[in-house]
Order: sequence, then structure tokens, then C-alpha cells
Amino acid sequence: MPSGDDKDKSGLRGIRAKPAPPKKSAMLLFAALLAAFTCAIIATLLLANDMRNLRILLDRYDLEWLIVETPPQPPGTRAVTGRRLAAVPLTIPAQFFAGPEMAALGAFVREVRANGGELCAAFQAAGVDNQGWQQSQFDRKTFECLSETLLPAKAEGAQNASFFFIIKGTPEGEVSSIRMKLVAPENADGETVHRLLIKTLEQLIEKTRWLDLAPALASAEALADFTAVRFGLSFRFTHEFSAPRSYNLIILPTVREPAVSRSRTYFDSPQWLKLPAVIARLPGFLLPHIVATAPMPSAP
Repeated sequence: MPSGDDKDKSGLRGIRAKPAPPKKSAMLLFAALLAAFTCAIIATLLLANDMRNLRILLDRYDLEWLIVETPPQPPGTRAVTGRRLAAVPLTIPAQFFAGPEMAALGAFVREVRANGGELCAAFQAAGVDNQGWQQSQFDRKTFECLSETLLPAKAEGAQNASFFFIIKGTPEGEVSSIRMKLVAPENADGETVHRLLIKTLEQLIEKTRWLDLAPALASAEALADFTAVRFGLSFRFTHEFSAPRSYNLIILPTVREPAVSRSRTYFDSPQWLKLPAVIARLPGFLLPHIVATAPMPSAP
């Protein structure tokens, strides 16, 4: 007859043992394989069709494209290979980094860009008679254009109406000064000569492109004083204190400001030093190779 211990052992044999829990290393291996498999699928989807899906994803979230595309090499060409050039030391003068010399600075200078002959022709077309751009009677180096309109007073002792202008400059047409004088009594003749002044100013502003002097035209229409000094050019329309209903308009370059004076001196071409002839500036080794040439005769 079996004992009590034998009964307990026989009962345990009939019960199946529980399986052991999996190890952590196996779990990590499974997770790594799953992640690798997932990444492979995602990479295949993104890189397929010349990375089309990857481009769409980056554009969707406004991400910069990090892959630099190599432009295709043009047909019939090949890459040039060679030795890299050695670095050459470069010396930069110190004045490249120095501040500007205030004593040598210039300024923007306004000039009468319209030709003297063109101004005279424009005034003539506007109804202001003149003699055209011609040599002065007192100075051969000076050319001028002048006009004088005089309307005698009908009543004895009354003031005459008149308009006078003179433009002076160089034979090449460069204008140096403009002067006008108006005597406009309060009658019909005064209105006539006043209108000549307005026409002359309109043509002057149009030809010179001095649109910022438009207020001067309004002042001339109202016979009010106007003074402006801009870019080295003085524009003055003033009333004469000694004579009633008499007005002067003077346009002259100014040299009071040092910067303006330096600019005018720099661009004064007649004062430049004359350069030697081209032959004299050639290096000596080229002189023996110079062949004298003559212009070809014109065809009959």
C-alpha cells in the first residue's frame, strides 16, 4: 500500500508544468527586425520612381531639399581635370579700407544740359523772336542768344512794356548763364510781355528737365519773388525796388560751397592737362612694328 509521500508525488506528475516567460533579448531582436522591416518598406515607397514620393512629402511640409542634384553633363563635353593652382598672396593697399577724405569730396552739380541752339529754337517756336545761337560782338570765345521786345507806351509819360533775355555760353552750345528782364505795366502791353516771360520759362523747364522748378513758374505768373539754390545752380526771380513793375530773372552757377567748387573744377575739361599722342604712349618694343597707313580713296 503506497505511503502519503508517494501519493503527493503521483498527483504532481499529472499536472503539466507552465511555460517559461520569453527572455528580453528575444523581445529586442523581434522589435529590431520589425523596425528594420518597416523602415525598408517606407524607404522603398519614398525612393521609388526617382524619389517622387519623397519630393512630394518634403514639398508638403515646406522642407528644404537636402539632396543636391548634379546637373547632367552636356553632350560632347567632358570634365576637365588638372592640378590645383597654388594660392597667390595678394596685397591690398591701406587706402582701400580708409575712410573718405572730407576735404576731397564733391557734390552733385546741376548744369544746363540743353544745347544753346536748341533753347533758342524752342523759344522761337514758342513765339519769342531771337537771332539764334551766334558769336558775341564783344567776345569771340562767347556765343549768345538774345531777344528784345519793346512795346512803347501809347500815353505820354507812361511806362513802356518790354521783355529782354540773353543766354550766354560756349561755341559748342554749353550754356553758362541766363538772364531775363521784364517791365510789365498794368495794361494790355504789360500782359503781352508778361506772357512772353511765361512762355520762355515753360520752354526752359521743359528742355532742361528741371521739373523741381515748377513753383518758379507759378511765382512768375503771380509776379512774386522766387529764389532757389539747388545742386550748385542759383535761380532768382526778383522785383526791382528802384523801378515799379520791373522784374529780373537770373540763372547762374554758384561756387560758394567747397564741394560744388571742387566738382566744377574736376569736370572743367579745358583745364585738363593734354595727353600725349597715341604713338608717344605706346611701349618702345611696338614702335618698329607700326605701319603707316593712308585712307582709302573714295569710290567714284
